[in-house]
Amino acid sequence: MKNLLHPKKSLRAQLFIGFLLPFVVISVITFAYVWSIKEYIITEHVLPQFEEILQIQGQALADTIDQEEINQLLEGDFENSSVVSFLNTFMEGKDKIEYVYVLSKQDGKDYIVALNGSPDLMVEYPLTEDQSKAFNEKVPVTTDIYVDEWGSHKSYFIPLTDADAIIGIDMSTQFIEDLQRNIQVFQAVFFILSIILISIIAFILGRHLTKPIKLLLQSMTKISNGDLTENISIKRKDEIGILASNFEEMRKNLVRIIQNVIFNSKQIDENSNILVSSFDELSEASSLIAVGTGEEAKASEVQALHINDVSEGTTLMAKKIDSVNNRTKAIDEFAKETGNVAKAGTEQILSITQQMSKIQKSGNESQKRLTILGEKMDQVHQYTRLIKDVADQTNLLALNAAIEAARAGDAGKGFSIVAQEVQKLAGLTENNVRTINDALNEITNQTTLMHHSNKEVNDDIEKGVYMVQTSGELFTNIYNSVEALTKKVEDIVKNMEDMSKVSKDSVNALHEIAAISEERVATMDEISASSQTQNHTVQTLKKQNHQLKELAQSLQEVVKRFKVE
Repeated sequence: MKNLLHPKKSLRAQLFIGFLLPFVVISVITFAYVWSIKEYIITEHVLPQFEEILQIQGQALADTIDQEEINQLLEGDFENSSVVSFLNTFMEGKDKIEYVYVLSKQDGKDYIVALNGSPDLMVEYPLTEDQSKAFNEKVPVTTDIYVDEWGSHKSYFIPLTDADAIIGIDMSTQFIEDLQRNIQVFQAVFFILSIILISIIAFILGRHLTKPIKLLLQSMTKISNGDLTENISIKRKDEIGILASNFEEMRKNLVRIIQNVIFNSKQIDENSNILVSSFDELSEASSLIAVGTGEEAKASEVQALHINDVSEGTTLMAKKIDSVNNRTKAIDEFAKETGNVAKAGTEQILSITQQMSKIQKSGNESQKRLTILGEKMDQVHQYTRLIKDVADQTNLLALNAAIEAARAGDAGKGFSIVAQEVQKLAGLTENNVRTINDALNEITNQTTLMHHSNKEVNDDIEKGVYMVQTSGELFTNIYNSVEALTKKVEDIVKNMEDMSKVSKDSVNALHEIAAISEERVATMDEISASSQTQNHTVQTLKKQNHQLKELAQSLQEVVKRFKVE
């Protein structure tokens, strides 16, 4: 009840005061205006006319009274005096005249010479200031309205021309007092009745205006507490009806926004679970790639050592072939030694060929794993694009909620805060998705580089296999030639130049193979380092995805407080 009467807490009280106060001001102004009009009429019209009547009656009395009889009374001759009778006769038919009398001063004393209705003559009585003025100055005097124990009066004094006395006439002004009092009573009654009537009108109007506002306020209180299930139904066509319609539209928009947020947060949570599984698979694949490239790097180092050994053997063989030209006599011994070396070289080439096949197989396996990794990265890109679309939609919905809350004014502040939190979450989701995309792009670039590098390594391995096979064939020919050397001594000098040339080509080829092998070792080291970097990036993405999942769960907790069904 106190809140209903408090102007700062009750719209009804504000309407009541706002409606009543101007009327009170107008009533006060009207009251003052009527009062001034009343004073003007009484002062400018009633009193002048009253004074004129009073003066006419006084002058008529002065003109008709027997002044000789008054002189006799002043001289003390009271016998046969008809002054009182005359005064009584003058009063007949004149209801407004209260008293008529004759006043005088004799021997320093004031007297009422004669008074209507009184048989006493020459009664000593003190004159008033106005009476003394009229007697002493011999001028007519009209008094102001004065009040005594018999009522309110106005008097007129006029000196007699042939007697040392003045005529006095008193008329009642009670009708003026009654007129003023009646006007005041009328004004007071009118003011009070107007206040009561205006208060009733203001109360009814305030109730008519505040009742739908109270209903709207109750609905908004439920909405602020999270209950969006109750419809706002106020069937009016004025501004309040429009306000209620806008609030109902805002409630529906909030329901749609909350439902979309709930759906999108669930989608984010489900996609986060899928991303967790994908990142686990990607992490496992990255670990396998790192292990495989590490083993392949070690195998490449061993291969390089073997190739260096073969290169040294081939160089030594070339020197031996050169020595054959100078040692034809020891051809048999050198031929046998060369046969042994050729046999060892053949076995070594066979071993190198087998090792190169293993390297080629590992390279093909790495190529397949890189292909699988690229497919997984494409899936992750699809998921992140889906998350970004959801975040953009959530951000748009949060912006719409902020606009609807701003339209609602103070009642929509709670929804403005919720919309801002949703917008922040959507922004954070978008930033995380952007970070994930950057990391995925980096992984994709590294994977592409690894794919190209691995392809080049495989091509180089195929060339190496081919060259090693060629070298094996050459060593087989050398071995066969050495076996037949004892039988073909006569052809040794002729064939020695060809063998020297072939040996030099073999040395060059082996040097090239050694260089390629060293490059392959460096490439595999780079692949291994890239695999480790990729594995670290995948772990970072997993961590960020967990954060995204926590944000989605937090968003679900925020929207749980809203009841939409």
